[in-house]
Amino acid sequence: MASYAPSFHSDAPTDSGSGSVDAKLPNDDTIIRRYKISNTAWRHHYNVKLADDQQLYRVRVSEFRPKKPDLTFHAGMDDSGPIVAVAKFQHFSRSIHIGLGDPQAPSEMVWEDLAGQSKSHSKYRWETEVHTSSGPRRQSFLWKRTHHVGLEGHTWTRLSNRNYKLVDEQSGNILAMFMSNVASCQESGMLQLYVDYGQQFDLMVHATVLSLYEKARRRRQNSTTTGQRRVKCDELRPVCSNCSKRMSSCRYDSATSLLWTNDESRPRPRPNKSGSEGPRESESTFSTTANSLRILGQLNGDDEPQSVARLNLSDLELMMYWCNSTYKALSRHAKTDAIWQARVPEEALSHPFLMHGLLALSAIHLARTRDEVKRAAYVSIAVAHENQALAFFREQLSDINAANAKAMFAFASVVVVYTFGFLHPSHAPGTDDPWACINGILQVFTLTRGVQQILNEATSTIRGSDWGALFQLDDYDDVLPDVERSALDRLHEVNHVCKSQDPAHDSITYEHTIENLADLMAAAHQGVTSVRQACRWAIRLKAEFVQLLQEHQPLALVIVAYYCAILHRLRDIWFVDDWGIRVLKAIWQVLDDHWRPLLDQPMVGTLGDNAH
Repeated sequence: MASYAPSFHSDAPTDSGSGSVDAKLPNDDTIIRRYKISNTAWRHHYNVKLADDQQLYRVRVSEFRPKKPDLTFHAGMDDSGPIVAVAKFQHFSRSIHIGLGDPQAPSEMVWEDLAGQSKSHSKYRWETEVHTSSGPRRQSFLWKRTHHVGLEGHTWTRLSNRNYKLVDEQSGNILAMFMSNVASCQESGMLQLYVDYGQQFDLMVHATVLSLYEKARRRRQNSTTTGQRRVKCDELRPVCSNCSKRMSSCRYDSATSLLWTNDESRPRPRPNKSGSEGPRESESTFSTTANSLRILGQLNGDDEPQSVARLNLSDLELMMYWCNSTYKALSRHAKTDAIWQARVPEEALSHPFLMHGLLALSAIHLARTRDEVKRAAYVSIAVAHENQALAFFREQLSDINAANAKAMFAFASVVVVYTFGFLHPSHAPGTDDPWACINGILQVFTLTRGVQQILNEATSTIRGSDWGALFQLDDYDDVLPDVERSALDRLHEVNHVCKSQDPAHDSITYEHTIENLADLMAAAHQGVTSVRQACRWAIRLKAEFVQLLQEHQPLALVIVAYYCAILHRLRDIWFVDDWGIRVLKAIWQVLDDHWRPLLDQPMVGTLGDNAH
């Protein structure tokens, strides 16, 4: 894929109010993301797409509706997608309120201000939290109007006052560029990003620049009559209020005023070139087809047709991916395939939280298996669906009953897999830090234990149903090779020694965890290695052991290392991947020479001769 970077036009005039030419431009090697922004004919919506035309957001525009946001960002193809951001224009002010999240869940909203810094609307400032290699931090940025920096392959023009560059306020580096398209009625412009500060930053960039673009459009679209009189125009169509009161003519610069005409353009009948009065062959064919369709209409009777919502192709893609591939992440064998592939989606039709959960897991699956360009879009869609799912799910947590037990069980299972896939260390900031990797698996354990109560309550209700195959345990003998049995005996011995040296040592919790580990290792030794077995061990962890992990107790880390060796056997599953080997190596790094000998068995079993 070609790399695009801002092009500097040295012969361009300096735009007053936008600052001097910024010398800190990205070079050709900068990794960027490119977005195309278009608008519908009536300008009721904007569409934000990636460079490959995959739609990321559908932005609804609302004017003169005080109770609604001016811009509402929906993830996906249309307004039925989950809301991920809103923008509210402040009347008689140059400030705009940007909210990340869904207003239906106000406690989870993150609000930021896009504040005007100049009377000419040429500079706007905003802040947000960004994720860098050194961790998250709050940072400030400036959108500056520009006439002298454009995108490669595109020429800047003085006709537009809606070209912007995003500048890091501290360093002065250009982080993004937006160039509007004045030559097209439906192509609003193009946005390029030159940094990766996380999805919250990306969403803020889209929300802020589209807010500036839309607000500038409304200023330009004001009635020229009221504009000449320096009177604020309320933009009522076809005649604004001020012109109506003065009984003067009202004209709009925008071509959208044509939408208020009552003329209907009809195709004129073409004369028959042959001069004959009989119908031509094409006309006869058309008449025959029309008559056939008329018969079809008569079959429908006089019933009033119902309006049909537009297809959400993004969600359809995710559901197709679930039915073709993603469901396999939770299914163990052919008996459970039909449940996860067909019956779970059927159940989701009656439970929105489960439907959003399935779509979120499919999106994160696509994000993990697609290239870097598409990954960010799928992650954003996954997060939006998961947030929506959790909002609906919380409403039913206190009332698990026969009507929702299946959906609750399925969603709890989906959440565990989603967490494994979403928190994978290769896509998390600070992965070079071994503790970051260890804390990642700890988060998985914490969340997995959190769904234990839900699974227990739902299981008792649906065990005897047509989903019963999900609860059939695999048969295996409690037999271990001598090497593994010896390693576990050594863990028991160390546990007893620690207890003798420290009375506060929680030997009972360690004993319980080691016994569960022995059960997992026995199943793995006999070929019964599945996601369910791995998750079952995490679900059965005591809260006290999770606390010991949070305290980074060495013996607790050693036990997790053995678990990671089992997890490594599932590395061919997309959401597990190299979780096991990454965490195992991280534990080896953080333990000292006193504890490392206890890792010999899992290290050699996983890495072989290259273990140390």
